Amino acid sequence: MSAGRVLLEISDGIAVATISRPGKLNSLAGDMRRQLRDCIRDAARAESVRALVVTGEGEAFCAGGDVATMDTLRAEGRTEEFHHILHAGAECVLALQSFPGLTIAAIPGVAAGAGFALALGCDLRVATSTARFAASWRGLALAPDWGATYWLPRALGYSRALELILSGRVIDAEEALAMGLVHRVVPVADLDRTVREFAAWARAREMLKNVKYLLRKGLTGGLEASLAAETEVQEDLFVSDDVLEGLRAFREKRPANFGDGS
Repeated sequence: MSAGRVLLEISDGIAVATISRPGKLNSLAGDMRRQLRDCIRDAARAESVRALVVTGEGEAFCAGGDVATMDTLRAEGRTEEFHHILHAGAECVLALQSFPGLTIAAIPGVAAGAGFALALGCDLRVATSTARFAASWRGLALAPDWGATYWLPRALGYSRALELILSGRVIDAEEALAMGLVHRVVPVADLDRTVREFAAWARAREMLKNVKYLLRKGLTGGLEASLAAETEVQEDLFVSDDVLEGLRAFREKRPANFGDGS
């Protein structure tokens, strides 16, 4: 059985990390978690990259961890290997969180378990009308991972997050949109175009990095802390080349051409 792989392509300032194991709904096996982590880190190091798209090959996004692998590890008592799998998943989430540009989940189909959490870990999510989502850990009597217990209560509140996890029910794309779990639902044929429209929002990379920092700080701190952080960030950005270009473009009534070439 092929363990699959994760592919990275970079073009025109957009990096695309594709989880490729379509015969198994892109479930994660072998060293695919570490491959995904490395792809995210490689994209972050590329100064030309302003947006990272995470997607799956074929008709699925990612069905989570490979159950057959977990069954083998449990049967053979290889708990240390299971620990390494969990650690590699956490490293993927942290790599996404520290990514300096915009991260977008392009969701062509099922996103379940760790795949659901992976999508939630991206800044923005675009799903096709055929996409399905499930917090599917319940069926294995496992707790959620990949940051799901961080993202879901922030998106839904405690009680709705608990209901979704304990029921393990499948939600369709329209319900996910109504719940605020995805930002856009589009026909399959429009997925790539819509994702690239989202990626175009990632114009000035330093500005974007700092906006993400400020919003996260706003979730955890008080008003005074946010005001102080905003002042510090604004003063740093004000002397940047991008702000200079933005001011010139405003005066000259033309689109700004920031340092990333957008």
